[in-house]
Amino acid sequence: MSLDSEFEGKVVIVTGAGGGIGSATARLFAEEGATTVLVDRDEGPLEELATEIGGRAHRLDLRDEAAIDAFVDAVAAEHGRIDALINIAGVFVGSEGTVEHSSRKTWDLSLDVNLRATSHLTARVLPLMTQAGSGAVVNTSSTQARAADIGWSSYGIAKAGVESFTRYVATQYGEHGIRCNCVSPGVTATPRALERFPEDRAASVRNNTPLRRFGQPEELAEAYLFLASERSSFITGQVLPVDGGMTVHLPA
Repeated sequence: MSLDSEFEGKVVIVTGAGGGIGSATARLFAEEGATTVLVDRDEGPLEELATEIGGRAHRLDLRDEAAIDAFVDAVAAEHGRIDALINIAGVFVGSEGTVEHSSRKTWDLSLDVNLRATSHLTARVLPLMTQAGSGAVVNTSSTQARAADIGWSSYGIAKAGVESFTRYVATQYGEHGIRCNCVSPGVTATPRALERFPEDRAASVRNNTPLRRFGQPEELAEAYLFLASERSSFITGQVLPVDGGMTVHLPA
């Protein structure tokens, strides 16, 4: 998707940029001319990507609110603006099974990384966007926010919280020219995701997806780009499923 250099001179933060969907998304924004600020907790892959696309790499523990505050201050001091925040970083936890068997440690980790980090980083960026009178926030949910599973309780519930948070930001900040939307990926063919799916389960997931395949990181990247761009200028508070149809039908 070419946006005719719409993002030239724009500053875009992408969290989770060290791999998978985050890397593909950061690369796409850079190709569209954005000054791309890359955030991840793993420094190695982040530095490699920054060198490749000319972005700025920031190693950041998203459970550390003071570190988030310092990061936003540093970006604001260097660039004077933040035009888009793409919240992709997350952690897939909660495999113990039922809610009854989900540990406090699992709940804390899932809520801290998947929900609290998204909400705190967004809250810190919003004043800059409000001052500018424009901005776009794109969050990341999951199919498990809409359809419960036999496991992964804390993960799915945290992602449902992200969807609700998206609607609150859209409602409260729309008058300031700020839009907030959410991408809900289905199973995407990233190295980490593929590790979780032995072939028998992978085949089952594909068979219960109308398009009969996993998504590709580049396909998800296009969704984030669209929702951050002026092509979606009258869209806010929405969740866009990019899941091959997984959540629109009854499983076979």
